[in-house]
Amino acid sequence: MKSKSLIGTFGLLIVILSLLGVVYAHWSDVVTIEGTVHMGELIVGILNNSVTHYETINGVPEAEFLPPANKTWVANATITLSDFETSVHHDPPETVAKKMTILMANAYPQWDVHIEFMLKNAGTIPATYTKANLTGYDVTDGENLTWRQDLWYYNTTLKAWIWEGALVDPAGDIMNVRVVAYVPEDGQLEPCNCYLVCIDVDFKQTAEECHTYTFSVTFEFVQWNKA
Repeated sequence: MKSKSLIGTFGLLIVILSLLGVVYAHWSDVVTIEGTVHMGELIVGILNNSVTHYETINGVPEAEFLPPANKTWVANATITLSDFETSVHHDPPETVAKKMTILMANAYPQWDVHIEFMLKNAGTIPATYTKANLTGYDVTDGENLTWRQDLWYYNTTLKAWIWEGALVDPAGDIMNVRVVAYVPEDGQLEPCNCYLVCIDVDFKQTAEECHTYTFSVTFEFVQWNKA
């Protein structure tokens, strides 16, 4: 009886081991999908060496004054660029400035400054203009100036966006600012493309003598699909 029991137990063990073998012994294979993402870049700035400017009185350049001016121009403007950034993906690499500083010395009413430069999308992603912020400060009186924006519209004749306004203190307008940006109507700047921008600064009669004024204009851009 014992031998038959042992034989039966042994046979049952063989069956169990066979079943385990069916469960755990198997072929296997693996399929792997790998991805590499090269992120683009959004860089909009002022193209280096593209800045020019000229000065006028009542819109007339010094060289065109009649009778000709018999002394040097009294006021003058100096323009510098800073905060440079170089693109990573642009071929060849392109460096643009993120900041323009304009120093205007001995300014007076009816003296105007006209600035032109190329705005470039030096990245790989289309960029769209979203808004502009202008702030000003009267250093002499220690007070903030108010920005009054009169117009922001697309001119179908010039095919350009025009942005006009003024910096104002309690005495009145200090200076008018007019920006003409020759960009498409949808405001989109395509990668590797340049766009002409013109800025006119016109000092008004209510600007105070012997005062120092500072102002800052910030233009903001976002990736094209987030505008």
